[in-house]
Amino acid sequence: MNPDVDWAPAGAPLQGQTQGFASLRRAELFRFTSKPRLKKPSFMIGWTKDTGAVSPLAADYLIKASSGSDFCQIEPADFYPVGGVTVADDVAWFPQSTFFYSERNPLVILRADEPQSNRYEFLSAVLDLAEHYGKADLSEPSRAEALYTVNGIAASTAHTTARRVFGVFNDAAAQRRLQQLVPAGANWQGPPHVSTYLLWLAGQRHLPGVGLWVEVPFYLSDYEDYQAIKAAVSLLSMILGWDFDLGELNRLAAEQDEKLAQLQSDPGIADMIRTLEEGQSLDRQEQTELIEAVGNVLNGSS
Repeated sequence: MNPDVDWAPAGAPLQGQTQGFASLRRAELFRFTSKPRLKKPSFMIGWTKDTGAVSPLAADYLIKASSGSDFCQIEPADFYPVGGVTVADDVAWFPQSTFFYSERNPLVILRADEPQSNRYEFLSAVLDLAEHYGKADLSEPSRAEALYTVNGIAASTAHTTARRVFGVFNDAAAQRRLQQLVPAGANWQGPPHVSTYLLWLAGQRHLPGVGLWVEVPFYLSDYEDYQAIKAAVSLLSMILGWDFDLGELNRLAAEQDEKLAQLQSDPGIADMIRTLEEGQSLDRQEQTELIEAVGNVLNGSS
């Protein structure tokens, strides 16, 4: 038993206050099962739904690799539909917003469904917890305390090319420190993303934040893109100064690449992939045909 952690039965709210938690803002929104004492950890956000499943699976991998333990949740009532339950394939899914921490590494990981209402309050609560553990400071090159969001972004690229990662920064010092690892330049097309909103709010509190955007071939957007997930985990491990065994991700990526190699047996599809490799775009009909072909090989259809 760790003497620096107060414990409660799994799923039960922790009674009483560990030293310092009485000052936590919006404390009523949290349900703690333990209250670890962490010194200025980095925070990583993993949303459960994401292009290429980059965000949730990168979070899952880091939780597993760091032997992470859950310690609190954000109460769902104010942020998700009434009941908060969705049913898919006769399975009920409940919204989640669970924080994990690692005793081996200074890291807190939030694995959460995006809030459907009161986004400002939800994201502010996340930042309240980050501030509680100490404002991040990237002035020391050997330290990496910051808030990291990780997402996939659909791109007109081929699965045969390396997945590029671009950064969005809310802090000039963070950008300078990471410029050799993460080039700036992600260009989000569409409605404002919750990760971008979180980084903006963090900037208002002078909490350094970095958004990592991993390119995912558009035809893999609805699947797990293991090459993109591996790119995200590899980059985060370098930023955080960790040395993770990527063997499992390497295996999953190799298995997926082997399936996708079947696309080359169709001359027309092979030409489309070659067009993407050359940096050119496909027309709408070609995109549809490629998406269908990818679905056939990944889902085992003939």
